[in-house]
Amino acid sequence: MSTYEFTGKTIKEAIENACQELNVDEALLEVDVLEESARGFLGIVGQRDARIKVRRRDILKEVMEAKERPSPEPEKGRVHSAQKSEERAPQPRRTRRSNTKNRPAPSNSDLDGSLARAANVLEEILGRMPVETEVQSEVRNGSLYLSIKGDGSGLLIGKKGQTLDALQYIVSKIVNREIPPGSKIQVIVDTEDYRARKTENLREKALKISGRAKRTLKPVWFDPMPPNERRIVHMILADDREIYTKSHGEGPMRRIVVYPRRGANKRRGR
Repeated sequence: MSTYEFTGKTIKEAIENACQELNVDEALLEVDVLEESARGFLGIVGQRDARIKVRRRDILKEVMEAKERPSPEPEKGRVHSAQKSEERAPQPRRTRRSNTKNRPAPSNSDLDGSLARAANVLEEILGRMPVETEVQSEVRNGSLYLSIKGDGSGLLIGKKGQTLDALQYIVSKIVNREIPPGSKIQVIVDTEDYRARKTENLREKALKISGRAKRTLKPVWFDPMPPNERRIVHMILADDREIYTKSHGEGPMRRIVVYPRRGANKRRGR
């Protein structure tokens, strides 16, 4: 991959020069500092500019590597409080305060700036794929929603949504790199309403399996699912007082089990 050298009075200025010359966002460059700047004696004698070497990040390779990860988005973090209590033991639900409440919400200006940045990053990545696409972006409920329009939805979604999840993971990591500590902006990358259709399919499956657990009064196992899908199922079933959910297994074999609550059939018969 080609490398380029740039100079500036400071490293920051050298990076800005690189971004302007190459017409690329800083987040999409790998930067190596070759030489620090020096002010020199009295700011004149011995003054030396900063010198850097840059190369474009192989974003497509990073996307493919992210596809191989068993956990592109950690299941822990934004988990429903009811799920947390059920993961420990089959006891009545307790209301717990989430640490996320203490996080400062991003301002509208932060969201607008991050939205433009996220769209640019996604367009840069898609530009290296063999499909013609257009990115439409908007802020939805405090999240950055990026919708990809084009004829290559199958390629962009990938097997079980892996490519789409990888794109979302990479864009989110880049966007949140410069967000103030303690806050986080959620990034959603979608195409052809795949996310909504997937959530609805998971809802239908979750209700079907929870209904079987209620009828048989026995635990019912889901097939193994990735973390983001397990999180959706946990949240869908979190308010059902006749069952509770737990996750079992490790890595790609981790799955959800739906357990009937003791006495649920008696309450239903009243």
